Amino acid sequence: WVSVFRESGMTLPWSEDYIWQLAVGTPQMNHINFTLFRAANRHHPDRKIMYYVMPHMPNNTPRQWRRLFYGAVGHGMKIVDLFEFRPVHVAYTENHVDEPEMYREVLKSFRELGLYEDIIQSGTVRPAQAAMWFSETADIWEDSHGSFAAAKRGLYTAIRHQQIPLDFVVEADALDGTLSKYKALYLTDAHVSQAASKKIAEWTQAGGRLLVTAGGGMFDELNRPNEILRKLLGVNQTSLDAPEGQQLTWIKQDLPFAEPLAHVRTQILQPGSEEKIPVFGVRSRVAVDGADEFDWFVDGGPAVTLRNAGNGKAIYFAYLPSLSYYAPAIPKRPVDRGATDDAMVHFLPTQFDKNIAALISTPVQIGGGVSRPIVCSEPLVETTIIDSPHGSIVSLVNWSGKPVEDLIVEITVPVPAGKVTLASGGPVTVERTGGRLTAKLSCETADALIIRK
Repeated sequence: WVSVFRESGMTLPWSEDYIWQLAVGTPQMNHINFTLFRAANRHHPDRKIMYYVMPHMPNNTPRQWRRLFYGAVGHGMKIVDLFEFRPVHVAYTENHVDEPEMYREVLKSFRELGLYEDIIQSGTVRPAQAAMWFSETADIWEDSHGSFAAAKRGLYTAIRHQQIPLDFVVEADALDGTLSKYKALYLTDAHVSQAASKKIAEWTQAGGRLLVTAGGGMFDELNRPNEILRKLLGVNQTSLDAPEGQQLTWIKQDLPFAEPLAHVRTQILQPGSEEKIPVFGVRSRVAVDGADEFDWFVDGGPAVTLRNAGNGKAIYFAYLPSLSYYAPAIPKRPVDRGATDDAMVHFLPTQFDKNIAALISTPVQIGGGVSRPIVCSEPLVETTIIDSPHGSIVSLVNWSGKPVEDLIVEITVPVPAGKVTLASGGPVTVERTGGRLTAKLSCETADALIIRK
């Protein structure tokens, strides 16, 4: 387990480490842990995920806790641990809950859970069509150093913002055939074993969509140039710029104060545009060898390439797109741990770079790629589906920072044909046409659609 968490570049999610994650990352990044747990349990469906969803107040807030709770439920948590759920004068640790409004929110959310807990306990998160690579080889070589860990966490949330469900795969999944179940793969790790690289190449040529970020897949398990993936991508890395004084550990804390290493033209999306996208932390310098160039750095050199590989496509970013994606969304403010929704610890970024968002969702845009099983009228409402013999639930977590009135939730994949209700008890209008279910509702912070058989 420690190995799995280290690969994410994150600390174990308890006590002060958990609160610090909220302070210097974004709360949605917390869900990366669940995706890691689900990957570890892939061949052990009997194992249940227990997780700390800590309501400690002062520090957390009822709104933020509700988002984290419904996110945890939607991502597969079956056992919830509130850790130190008592007032300060009887608490055994520095964590405690002193504010009545937090007790009210926890009670309310637990009562709502009782309406669909049979689905949670007997159900599983519906598998995704897209995956992110977590390499044991990269763990050995400590690839999550400098800006790479923050960029990987940022890429995870950036993909989810495109309403693309996401799983994680490890090297064993490539070797045992699990990778074949996916249509798109995001790879950020510099080191990938030759055996896994061969499987990734075969999967891509069979029709997969591979998206690789700066330095990804450039070396094998012995730190030699990875000829398999370099050939697949059609690029050879000649050097990697990662100045020590310009590395980012935490997105909220470091990104607003970082200086760009370079700028990328936006010709691929806006021909003739003068707009330039800043690049942070890392820049990969590559020589193109079989790929087509689509974007360039302002000072020269390919920034984004694409190579047709058999029936598939391999895309290479010579920078860390998630940092550019987050750059306009994080204000330059002290990273305080205030106990209100206005504090930076609870700030929810929303003003992301739309050009980078479009590039990150390339596997969806390219024909034959990934589909979106649920499309919300507000993209920053995160959704997951859990299926069970009793029905399905669709968790709804609103990361937009404001209530969404008249939210339209269009479910394009099969779901049970029975009654549809909201866990909160709020009104919901449902229409079923052509195998699709469309729900209209209001979502303040988080909720769940309960779909019975």
